[in-house]
Amino acid sequence: MTTLTKSWHQPAPTRQGLGELRPPNAEAWESRLLQDRKRAVANQSHDLLQITRAIEARSHEVGADALVLTGSTARNRRTRVSDLDYHVIGGDPDPGGLPSEIDLYSDEPDVFLAKLFRGDDFAHWTLRYGCILFDDGVLRKAANEAISHDLWPDVERKLRQAHRAISFSRKLASTGDYLALLENSRGALSLTARWWLLSQDVFPLARDELAQQLVETDQCNLATALERVIHGRPKAAFIDSSLAQAAQLTAR
Repeated sequence: MTTLTKSWHQPAPTRQGLGELRPPNAEAWESRLLQDRKRAVANQSHDLLQITRAIEARSHEVGADALVLTGSTARNRRTRVSDLDYHVIGGDPDPGGLPSEIDLYSDEPDVFLAKLFRGDDFAHWTLRYGCILFDDGVLRKAANEAISHDLWPDVERKLRQAHRAISFSRKLASTGDYLALLENSRGALSLTARWWLLSQDVFPLARDELAQQLVETDQCNLATALERVIHGRPKAAFIDSSLAQAAQLTAR
């Protein structure tokens, strides 16, 4: 007989991390919900909390099944370029009137589950590291499916995304639009980092944590480039060189 875990802790960022927790029973899932709400409060300023509470109220109003605070805020690793990210399951609340830096993703329960099976790393991130603010059972079911079927993000999908982003960013390098180059290269290098880590059976964490994960997997040059485009304003020549290295790394 399989022993079900009675408490929850965040899984290790590894291929086996989620499965090591075993399928959560009702007690374990309640433990997670309690922990996640505490994390959500601790990781947000007063102003951010007011936005989150508004999103939560609006999610209930449209009959959503679950709401998750995701991204860097959920990991307590916000940077100057961080948005406030939410993933709503079974509803589509209107964020109108709230600050523009909100990113709100919405999926129906069957679509969310299908994304897990297809290897959508955003859906996997939500399930692994998001702060679940409420759940009527759809996310617990998803966790059981992910663990039972040993689901993992699709590495090739992430590689294709990285290729497209690198190619587009390199074209921007010749336009002289530095701010567009900086913003898009930040995304391209992040995608490259996530692809690399997934290919090494390491689950990518928040953007500001990727550099350390890269160092731990012997990708120091990519780590340095990502750190500089996130936290600084490196010269265009450095960005172009970093993109060329990313293109070489992802070439197959």
